[in-house]
Amino acid sequence: MSTLSTLDIDAEFARIVDELTRRGFLTGAAGAAVLVGLAGCGSSGSGGSHTSSLSTRKRTVKTVYGDVEVPTDPKRIVALYFPEAMALADLGIAPVAVGGYFPPLPTYTKLFKGLPAVTDNNNVPDLEKIAALKPDLIVGDTFSVGASDNRKRYQQLSAIAPTAIFEWTTAGGNWQAEAAGAAAAVGETAQMNSLRAAYLAHAEKIKSTYAHVLATHMVDLVSANDATNWVLYGPTSSVGKVLAAAGARFGAARDQKDAFVQYSAEKYDVLNHTDLVLVASTGPNDPGIAKNVTSSPLFARLPAAKNDGVFTAPWFFPASYQVAHALLDDFEHALEKVN
Repeated sequence: MSTLSTLDIDAEFARIVDELTRRGFLTGAAGAAVLVGLAGCGSSGSGGSHTSSLSTRKRTVKTVYGDVEVPTDPKRIVALYFPEAMALADLGIAPVAVGGYFPPLPTYTKLFKGLPAVTDNNNVPDLEKIAALKPDLIVGDTFSVGASDNRKRYQQLSAIAPTAIFEWTTAGGNWQAEAAGAAAAVGETAQMNSLRAAYLAHAEKIKSTYAHVLATHMVDLVSANDATNWVLYGPTSSVGKVLAAAGARFGAARDQKDAFVQYSAEKYDVLNHTDLVLVASTGPNDPGIAKNVTSSPLFARLPAAKNDGVFTAPWFFPASYQVAHALLDDFEHALEKVN
């Protein structure tokens, strides 16, 4: 938990919510809801003193474990993994706790920084922590409940509160289904559909506006957590699907079946025929993890690097429509530069 004073927390969340609002991520009402909810969570400790008034009204939600009855108006939501947490934030809903892992996405990592983490480094839920928060709804996915003993863990979570679990696929390739599930769990399907429509319109606009660039430039998507190995993301990954929707034609990853493939630092030559490379970075003004790629002498020899065809992308790991929207902004910027 943060040691900031309540005043400091309020000011920090106000700044973060203002950033989301200015990017068009949140409307005024939604921004206010996130600010009030997160500021309250940041100063409420474990939540043990909270007097819960659970809704007696229920709705039915389809999950991987069948139909689940959830409160119509949940007040204390635990989001076990980042796709569901980000979907809630984009809807203007503040969870009382989140999972311990988030990909390096600007704003969102800051937005949830003051909240309790209820999973360990392996993303295993801490049942005691979750129970102490007195949630009236738990949302997550099959990654957050574990691959081998998920039925048992699901039952343990369900004993604490109604639990809606949705499918997770490799590299988050089905994040749209997860977003839809999270929205259904909190009764905000219409608002999520609006976010989806805006995202699809943005992708189609890029596809049309830059058709001539897309026809002549092969694109690849790269990330690296260290300087020893790097990862090439393919068309079935979350980032690959977003760019494909905008008309991207893949180079080295064109026929890649897996969502991502790891290469050693000596194998950057597989990108020799790629014209435009997007590299995952920490934030707009901080290349961070991108340096693991761009500082490589072998990477610097690539035609894309020599021809100013390398761009850092802080919104590289989309798991919600708003992140996908921002990733499209990154892609559009790159297409404009190489045009």
